[in-house]
Amino acid sequence: VTLVALAHAGGCFIRGAFGFGSNMPIVVATTFILGPHHAILLALMTTIVAQLHLLPSGFRTADWTVTKPLILGMAIGTLFGTWVFTILPGTTLQIILGVLIVMIILMDSLKLVEKLLTRMDIRSRKITGGFSFIGGTMGGLSGAGAFYFLVVYLKHACPSPEALRGTNVMLSAMTMFMRAFALTTAGLVTPTLITEGLLFAPLVFGATWLGAHAFRVSSDKRFYFALQVLLLAGATALIIKGARQIFGS
Repeated sequence: VTLVALAHAGGCFIRGAFGFGSNMPIVVATTFILGPHHAILLALMTTIVAQLHLLPSGFRTADWTVTKPLILGMAIGTLFGTWVFTILPGTTLQIILGVLIVMIILMDSLKLVEKLLTRMDIRSRKITGGFSFIGGTMGGLSGAGAFYFLVVYLKHACPSPEALRGTNVMLSAMTMFMRAFALTTAGLVTPTLITEGLLFAPLVFGATWLGAHAFRVSSDKRFYFALQVLLLAGATALIIKGARQIFGS
C-alpha cells in the first residue's frame, strides 16, 4: 500500500508541475503490485482528484486559441484511433510512438523544429487541428502517449510555460473525463475502486499542490529542460512496454 501511495504521489506531482504525465509513471510502477487492470483504473481515480485541483488555474492560463481546436481534433482522433485499434493488431504501435517522440525531441533540441515552424502559422486551425487529430489517434491506438506527442508542438504554439501548462491541463481533463464516462458506462468503475481513490485523495491533493508550487518557482529554462526529461522517460517506457508485448507474445 505504501509503494502504491508513493507512486500515485509521484505521478500527481508530475501532473501538478506540467499539467499532464501522471498516468504513465503510476501505471508502470504499480502494475507489478496490483496487476495492469487494477493499476490503470486506480490511476484514473486518483488523477481525477488531481485534475479537479488543477482545473481553475488551467482555465485561467490556457491558450484558448490553441485549446479549442485541439479539443475537437483530439476527441475525433481518440475515437478514430480506438476504433482502428479494435480491428488491427497494435503491439508495435507503442514502439513506433516512442521512437517518434524521441525523434521529435531531438529535432527540437537541434532547433530543427523552430526552422520548420517559421514557414507555417502554427496557431492556425488547420495546423492545430491536424496535430491534435494525430495526437488523439496515436493515443487511441497505443492506449497512452497522446500528450507526449502533442506537447512538443504545444511548446512552440503556446507563448509561455504558463499557457503551455494550462493548455495541457484543459486537454488532459477532457480526455480523462471521456475515459471515466466510458469506463463507468462499461461497469468497470466499482464502489470499491472509488473508495480506494478517495483514500488516496489527501495524498494526491498534497502532491499535486507541491507540483504546482514547483512550477511557479522554476525558471523557464528549468521547466523546458525538465519537460524534455519527462518526454524522454515516457517515450522510453512506451518503447520498452511495446517490445515486451511483442516478445512476450
